[in-house]
Amino acid sequence: MKLKSLLLSTALGVVLTSATLANTPPSVKATNVLEAFAESHLTTDANKLEKILSADAHMKFTKGSEVITQGQPAIVKLMRLNHGTKQNCSTVVDILASSEAMVLAKVNFVYEGFVIENYLTLEMDRYQNWKITRIDKFFNEAETPDVLTRNKKSI
Repeated sequence: MKLKSLLLSTALGVVLTSATLANTPPSVKATNVLEAFAESHLTTDANKLEKILSADAHMKFTKGSEVITQGQPAIVKLMRLNHGTKQNCSTVVDILASSEAMVLAKVNFVYEGFVIENYLTLEMDRYQNWKITRIDKFFNEAETPDVLTRNKKSI
């Protein structure tokens, strides 16, 4: 009899746990993170950027022939230095590849005369939230034909 009670209690616990987890709201979609990245750039909002960057995120860009790498604290610090500056550009977002746990996207900031081209890697963290783990940044002249994204989605 004790065994039946134990089995019944265990089964009930499993059912209740499953029902509770089924009602958990879905994680933030990767597209929302991409939109937040674009918005944080347009308004230089370091707090917004910090929320969507992984703690071990890094950004790479070139300075002449040298590749510079900055970690998450340096990325956020630089944005804080420019806090409140409104960028005069348009934004183009394109998801290049995606899976259940990783997304590769291109986010272009198109200014008059040049484009800041960002390739972002997003990964799902252990809490099922999308975080940016890598940013590869390129500065190009706007006339370069390969710079602008083919499948355009302006934000």
